[in-house]
Amino acid sequence: MSATSDTNDSLKEQAFDYWRSKGRGITAVRKIMCDVIFETNETFNADQLLARVRAVDKAVSLSTVYRNLHDLVEAEVLYELEGADDKRVFAVASSDNNGSSHIVCRDCKQVIPIENPCLSIRESALARQKGFSPKRISLRLEASCDELGATGHCKNHEAKDKVE
Repeated sequence: MSATSDTNDSLKEQAFDYWRSKGRGITAVRKIMCDVIFETNETFNADQLLARVRAVDKAVSLSTVYRNLHDLVEAEVLYELEGADDKRVFAVASSDNNGSSHIVCRDCKQVIPIENPCLSIRESALARQKGFSPKRISLRLEASCDELGATGHCKNHEAKDKVE
């Protein structure tokens, strides 16, 4: 089993523990949502998640997806991010740190997570120097694609088109 798989299993269990602590059951829909969310580490919005979940269970509603997304953010297994055009997107939380970094492409509107293990260390130290105890750190970079500007093609945009 890979480290990512172990982490995702741990995050799934964290979600289930959250629902149990709130006196809520682990429903079939919640299991499906967790399976779909944790099978990839790509960012997604509620509509994209709904489409993936409906491939397994056609009866799932958008309101159910939103309710459970809220719970998963509160359980700290997902981060809610501001994507392109102020739309909310979600990313799987890292168990390694309390930080998340992502690039929002101005051209294709894709949100691309970036690994930055130093973010939480560096920014936490700065916050502590100012007398704060950091809880969560998020870095959002808005950018234009250099490859698209130079060649008219972008591998990130083309990969997005293949998925949708």
